[in-house]
Amino acid sequence: MGLWGDWQASRERRHRVGLYLNHVLREPDAGALAWLTTLTGSPGVAARELTFARRAVGLIVAERDALDDRTAADVAHQLAPVIAAEARRDAAIGREWTDRWREYTSALAVRGSAEPPAARLARVMLTGAGVRQPTTEQHGTATQCVLNMRAALNEQLRAAIGAASLPDDVRPSALRG
Repeated sequence: MGLWGDWQASRERRHRVGLYLNHVLREPDAGALAWLTTLTGSPGVAARELTFARRAVGLIVAERDALDDRTAADVAHQLAPVIAAEARRDAAIGREWTDRWREYTSALAVRGSAEPPAARLARVMLTGAGVRQPTTEQHGTATQCVLNMRAALNEQLRAAIGAASLPDDVRPSALRG
């Protein structure tokens, strides 16, 4: 490809990742914000937790659903300055994000649980918002919120980066090796 071609490809990848990241960094959904605010009593706490959840789900989608293994690293790399700027303005927010990200990745890594991953991620979001013992209905609504985030971000990832596909004559099982 050559040096110029490599540079152009890298620039194009950064641009596409930036398009996706714009969706990850959007304000929380108004309906979800109103709902979580009713549980927390604080629009600020609700917005913070929905923002953290969206970032976590956005990183998870980039890691699991992208065409290229570099996509998740590129998304994390472009998200890092945003988080660093927030941490400079408010060190507690930086620490909270780090703690919450660990909780999200731990919840996702659980094996052998009957609880689906989205439900575990929803539990992290609710706990972060101060809802330690959610009702079945609250947990169900939070799970649906996480599923909606994932679906929307997955669609944005495909729009920005592209959809994975195989040639018609290649079975997915043929790629295992």
